[in-house]
Amino acid sequence: MVFKCTVYGQSLAAFVTAACIADNGNQVLLIGDDFDHSQGDLLSHYPWIAAEPGLLALVHLNIKAGRLVVSGDIEKGASQGYFQYLQLSADERPLAEKIAGVLGRVMTGDKVLVNRSLFPIRCSEQLQAQVLNQLTKRKTAYQCALVVEPDFRVEGRLVADFTRPDRIILGSTDQQAISQLRDLYSPFNRQRDVVMVMSPRSAELTKYSVNAMLATRISFMNEVAEVAEYFGADVEEVRLGLGSDSRIGYEYLYPGAGFGGPNFADDVATFSRTIQEAGCEGRLLEAVLDINSSQREVVFRKAWRHFNMNLKGRTFAVWGLSYKPNSEGIKNSPAIFLVSLLLDQGCTVRVYDPAAMAKAKAYFGERTNLVFCENPEGCLKEADALAVMTEWKTFWTPDFEVIKAKLKQPVIFDGRNLYDPVLMERLGITYYGIGRGAKVL
Repeated sequence: MVFKCTVYGQSLAAFVTAACIADNGNQVLLIGDDFDHSQGDLLSHYPWIAAEPGLLALVHLNIKAGRLVVSGDIEKGASQGYFQYLQLSADERPLAEKIAGVLGRVMTGDKVLVNRSLFPIRCSEQLQAQVLNQLTKRKTAYQCALVVEPDFRVEGRLVADFTRPDRIILGSTDQQAISQLRDLYSPFNRQRDVVMVMSPRSAELTKYSVNAMLATRISFMNEVAEVAEYFGADVEEVRLGLGSDSRIGYEYLYPGAGFGGPNFADDVATFSRTIQEAGCEGRLLEAVLDINSSQREVVFRKAWRHFNMNLKGRTFAVWGLSYKPNSEGIKNSPAIFLVSLLLDQGCTVRVYDPAAMAKAKAYFGERTNLVFCENPEGCLKEADALAVMTEWKTFWTPDFEVIKAKLKQPVIFDGRNLYDPVLMERLGITYYGIGRGAKVL
């Protein structure tokens, strides 16, 4: 069966949702800004879609086949799709309310509102109620079912996560809508049944809880790393021992320079406030956020101490600006935080990132002491030290002899623990990792 779907949003996640659904033969209208792809080049308007593996080709394929249309016409979107997908960022709730109002005003048949956005708990029901109130005013018998579908996909593997999900959570009490979504997602649900059905509020709470749990594991490991440095232990050995316990596992046990991203930290902060509003103390997540805030300074503190509390006039090479590899996103990025601190100290900073340079340039603007380099080696020129802040694959196996030759002194601050301290010592490189390597006195 061919379904008509409308997806609202202009993020990578929205493009992936629209393209993957269209690729199964469905008719999809993607509503972003006021862009009409028939009037201009899609890539020039949304250049960041090229950064997601496999996405650009998938979008072009389905546009050419006529299954995917990109537009800015909300009313057209509200009229066309039977499934109405909200794939918006957390700060786009006013837009979601506008869409709900338009939907209730113009829909001429039953619809299913699928909320894949992470809004506060109960917000999805409020959006549905807004639609239903409009329908009541119009004195129509149309129905608008609600499904909350938390989005667990990870940037850098969005297409793979959508087409081969490890779970699909559908938060709804409408059995017909659940059955229809099962049909829509059947190509992605073939090897085993990964669909889980629960109430809308439980689905919303599940997404917040997942993010909070992952953030807690990261912050815990950052505290373990601090203890490891104090006692001269190697946090990587501790991580392997800890993860070998089947009750714990290895995922999200990597210490580093803190977690970031467009949603992760903000989502945990929102959930912490939600817990407190519910009458709970919420001390755990407050501690998690405090640890992460402090951890964003960890590389700067190491550099500050190594250079005897005087960084003015120093030059630093920084590899990585995005908050994670395979992403151009810099929001809440520990690397951006580090660069800002170094610039404030009167340092010259030479930076390189495979994908995030354009966004970083827009963020910082023109700065005489900030140099954007064309390759990693170019950053090293006359630098006093190298800071590695994002674990891009291109940074994993550098030529350390080149690093030694280009740096004024062989010093590496590794915010992602990419390198072996034993090897660094053998090569004559002063190496500061997170919970391993040299100890800052």
